[in-house]
Amino acid sequence: MMLALDAGNTRIKWGVFDDADRLVQTGAVENHDLTALDGQLKTLHGLRRAAVSCVADETVATHLTRTLNALNIPALWLKSQAEACGVRNAYRHPETLGSDRWAALIAAWNIHHAPCIVVNAGTAMTVDALSAQGEFLGGLIVPGLSMMRNALARDTSASIPPEGEWRDFPQSTADAVQSGLLAASAGAVRHMEQLLAQREGRAPLCILCGGNADALAAALTMPVIQNPHLVLHGLMLLEKTTL
Repeated sequence: MMLALDAGNTRIKWGVFDDADRLVQTGAVENHDLTALDGQLKTLHGLRRAAVSCVADETVATHLTRTLNALNIPALWLKSQAEACGVRNAYRHPETLGSDRWAALIAAWNIHHAPCIVVNAGTAMTVDALSAQGEFLGGLIVPGLSMMRNALARDTSASIPPEGEWRDFPQSTADAVQSGLLAASAGAVRHMEQLLAQREGRAPLCILCGGNADALAAALTMPVIQNPHLVLHGLMLLEKTTL
């Protein structure tokens, strides 16, 4: 059994893969509730190894190290590379690519073997382009929905209402704000989708993960594939290559 840990800016997601590479158990906690994570991991049995992606702060990384050591689970801490699992990394400095983005790209390519837009709609949103040959061409990083909402509240005199709903023609301030945030996010996805379609000569797949994936999907006119555990699957694949 293998444990995959994806420590993002807001939450830590975990999953357990059996010896047939099937995801058999998942969970998540907020970064400020590391005690809850310890409690969840202590209930898991038969874990022989772990793979970790951590883009959270040093406090979270230190805690995860201590927890895995206490549970006697050897861990691979993922760092992005120039090439792995069939994916080539076109970043000028490959090691500076976020490990969660790298894991998601690895999973997307190994599942679909097709040109993809890989979107992680979390605290920040990343929109990454993957070619038909498995090359990560580059990507966008934009504020996530909560970051944009907080900026709107902070930098204007308007009172920001509770979260509204996506509407084509919003007719309340709450819906106007929510629809505006989603339209801005969707615009970044459509921009990258159009660029990749032009390069590849065909429409790429659009794969969504992250906590805001459901909301974003409603604002996109293109077909989407939602895979909430994309990063975890990428971690599993990358960990296997080190065995």
